[in-house]
Amino acid sequence: MDANSWIKVYEILKEKIIKGIYNPGEKLNEREIAQLAYVSRTPVREALRILENEGYVINIPKKGVFVKKYSPSELDTLHRMLMRLEGLAMEMASIILTPEDINALEEMNREMEVLSKQENYTDYFICNINFHLYFPKVTGSSELFDTISQLRKRIFRFYYAQITMYHDPGQYVKDHWEIIAALKGEGDKRPEKLMEEHIDRARRSFLEFYRKFSVQN
Repeated sequence: MDANSWIKVYEILKEKIIKGIYNPGEKLNEREIAQLAYVSRTPVREALRILENEGYVINIPKKGVFVKKYSPSELDTLHRMLMRLEGLAMEMASIILTPEDINALEEMNREMEVLSKQENYTDYFICNINFHLYFPKVTGSSELFDTISQLRKRIFRFYYAQITMYHDPGQYVKDHWEIIAALKGEGDKRPEKLMEEHIDRARRSFLEFYRKFSVQN
């Protein structure tokens, strides 16, 4: 058996959870998943363990593994945590960013503009995550980077539907340009403040979508 078989299972399950093929609260059957991925149940268990760590599933003793549910208040809390931590990452990163870093951020945002016009929301979203994770990575703090990365993974699966149904990419790209301008010393707001406002805007938009479309989780 390939030692990395669990990665294949992990990717299959994550995609199905993100796209809503496996619904929040749905029980996952190890045997069916193993048959779907043409692997034994051992890599399935490993994939489920990783997905549990990332907040995609929950293992309930004597009952099984289920796609994790989040209440609106829990998702709101996750967004607020992310807002504060990314503000901190921005504050720490802003004093050590180089001109090369600024160029890289500008290139990412230009790519986001192109992808949004093409309605390529999968790559658009990946590019957006890379933009946001750039700052904690620059700080050199693995603790800060890992915490922010885990929070984004927990929120990630709920955004697939929002991006395709209820999203204003133009506003998000505009926010990024304002953040980049502040990093270059332009404007009258600190970049960390702009980052917090940007994430708070995303929080409010997401919760509005969540309630309007009655997303069950």
